Parts: sequence; C-alpha cells; structure tokens
Amino acid sequence: MTTLTFVLWFGLRTAIIGLAIAVAWWAIGGRKDRLPTGAVATATLSAAGLALVPMMYLLAASVGFFGPRPLLVEQFWYWVFERRISWSLVLGAVAIAVLTVPIHTRVARGQATLTHRTPFSFGHRWWFGGTASIIGAIVTVTVLAGLASEPDPEGLWRSFTVEGANGSTFGTTIYGWYYSLPALALLAALIAVTLTALWIIARPPISAGHSSDVWMRQLRTRNVLAVASGALSLHLGMIFNSLASTATLRGGETVGSTGWASWGTPFEAMQPALTFLGLVAMSLGFALWFGILLSAIPRRRGSAPSVQS
Repeated sequence: MTTLTFVLWFGLRTAIIGLAIAVAWWAIGGRKDRLPTGAVATATLSAAGLALVPMMYLLAASVGFFGPRPLLVEQFWYWVFERRISWSLVLGAVAIAVLTVPIHTRVARGQATLTHRTPFSFGHRWWFGGTASIIGAIVTVTVLAGLASEPDPEGLWRSFTVEGANGSTFGTTIYGWYYSLPALALLAALIAVTLTALWIIARPPISAGHSSDVWMRQLRTRNVLAVASGALSLHLGMIFNSLASTATLRGGETVGSTGWASWGTPFEAMQPALTFLGLVAMSLGFALWFGILLSAIPRRRGSAPSVQS
C-alpha cells in the first residue's frame, strides 16, 4: 500500500489534480457542451483514451512502478524513458488525428454560404491565443536551456557545469539541444497536425441544420485545441521539472586547511518556482485532456444549444 500511495502521488499527482479540475469544470457548466451519441463522440472518447492511458502509464513507470513492462529490449526502454519530456507531443498528435474522424458528416446540404471558412473560423480568438502563448513559452524556455547546455564527453549537448574554486568543476545533465531539438521537431509536427485537423473540420459545406452544424464544428474545434494545448502544457511542465532538477545541483570542496565552500547553479533560487510551474502546467494539461474525455459522455439526442455569435 505504501508503494502504491507513493506512485499515485509522486508519479500521478498532476493527473489526479487535473482530473479534479476537469470534474469541477464539468459539474459547473461543462455538461451543456457534451457531444451527442455518434461517430464524433466515439472518436473523441478514443482520442482522449489514447492520450491519457499511455501518458499516465509512462509517468507511473518513471517512478519505478508498475505492472507488465512492454516487451522491449532494455536499451529501447531506456531510450523511451530518456525522451519522456516529448511523450505528450507524440500522444497529442495521435489523439488529434483521431479527432478528425469523421472527416465529414452525411447530412443534407442547405443553401450554399459564401462565407470563406478557414481553420480559425469555428474557434474563439482566446482559444488560439492561449495555445500560441504556450508555444511561445516552450520555445523561449527551450532556447534558453539549449544555450546553457554544453557537450558531454560523448559530444552530446546535454551537460551543465558550474565552476568552483581552484579551477574545479562539477556538473549534471540539462534539457539541452540533445533533447530539445527533436522535441522542437515534434512541436512543429503537432502544430501541423492541429492546423490540418482544424482545416478538415472547417472545410465541408454547412449542412441544412445550420445551427447544429456550426455548434458541432465549434465543439470539435475546441476539443482539437484543448488536446493540443494539453499536450503543450504537459511538455512545458516536464521541461520546468527537468530544469528544477538541474537547479538543485550543488558541489563543494575543501578550501585551505579547515575551510569548506559549496557552490550551486546560477538559477538555484528559481528551483521552487520551476517546481511549482511544472506542477501547474502539467495539472493544466491533464485537466484539458480529462475535459475532452468528459465532453464525450453522450447527451440525449436533440437540438444543439444556440450558437453564440
């Protein structure tokens, strides 16, 4: 029981907090935006599961727990663990691809509309602004961490060293270019998948039931952006956690015959803030993903809520 409690809190505390936030949102007002039973709800439920289950398993495994490990050679499993900061980007892209199903609905078409539809036609500006803000934060922190990294003995840019007295040095790993450049490539792929999904949702002609069609596209657009923002928030949170771990580095040595001096990293004082930001960002990411899961709880068939202009 002690081991299980340890794993549930230290491995999955952000998922637990995120679930609590999502349930509170759903209870307060999220229920009105539930999807009707059908292919869209099934795809949304599948997408949320594909993102949440592997992410929670990998987080639990990262603290030494549990269950059957996939039949992977040990070296490959180590590679998966080493790249854990990028997990959410891959899972987010897969989930968004699933959210594009169905590509179009088989409904009678109404009168043609001359309004030009773009990937941004069915979402509020603050949805896109929030996602863009997280991307900006990721790029900024990534570049700063990359610039602080140095090549290790293997020539990989993932080392961070601090100089002590008498020319001595001590160091540890940091989220340097070795980790961040592949992650930036995955970030670009996630953005491309997100824009493609939004375009697929917006592209088909508006059906005869104009209000219901627009409402459904708005909800699907929101879900795509929520999955993307959740993946980005989890990624940003894991970067903060990694930097917080690097900030704890300390070293020391004897100075003179009886003295002792110790040194820390230049950003040692930021360690509590980085830890807190990591907790908040990851909890937000899980809250968004669990919110998508709750939105797939079927609602009774009927007219959709009125579309707000």
